[in-house]
Amino acid sequence: MPEENIVGPTVLWTELDDAKVKSNDGQKLGKIKKISQNHFRLEKGSIRKKSFWVPKNLADAFDGDYLWLSSNEQDIHDAFLYGQEPSNDDNIKSVDGVKLVKERMIGMPTRPSDSSDPYKNIRDLK
Repeated sequence: MPEENIVGPTVLWTELDDAKVKSNDGQKLGKIKKISQNHFRLEKGSIRKKSFWVPKNLADAFDGDYLWLSSNEQDIHDAFLYGQEPSNDDNIKSVDGVKLVKERMIGMPTRPSDSSDPYKNIRDLK
């Protein structure tokens, strides 16, 4: 298993087929329709379907109902609207599982996205 920093129970990607997906700002992005080695395809809409191939490393947590991503809706729409599956990129780390949580708060990732920007105490803000 590749080196991952997942603590606690995880869910495998094979179990997330047809799962609903939300961005970290709480917007519904669609359902997972296909899972490849480094990406998964989201489809949104019933008549005019939009497809998004999203890298697996953007998956943050699965709460039993939704797979939460660590990016907001606009960033995902701008960066990942593809017609075909992207080629396997050596720069994208393969991820075998997603952290399983009881509930997920909107806008609060379960893991810090950048350790160079430490948490600031409200008393320190002026």
